[in-house]
Amino acid sequence: MVDVTKKTANEADTDVPVLRRRTSPMRFFTEVRREMSKVTWPSWKETWLTTMMVFIMVGLTMVFFALVDLALNYGEMVLIGARRIF
Repeated sequence: MVDVTKKTANEADTDVPVLRRRTSPMRFFTEVRREMSKVTWPSWKETWLTTMMVFIMVGLTMVFFALVDLALNYGEMVLIGARRIF
């Protein structure tokens, strides 16, 4: 665990680090378990719907970049004289 420092002012207006107390591994896992019980997990339907939306967006993005790649390839071929415009 990381020690946390707080800034406090004393008579000379300098920063004094205050060390945070470390917890035991058992307490850490107890706190993790308590926080995990607060998590709201998505239902199977929400998970499936979100997964399908990701696949659809990946497909649309793939088509978009394929078209951009074809257009840039064609433009490069016209630029170097390997193809004619029409």
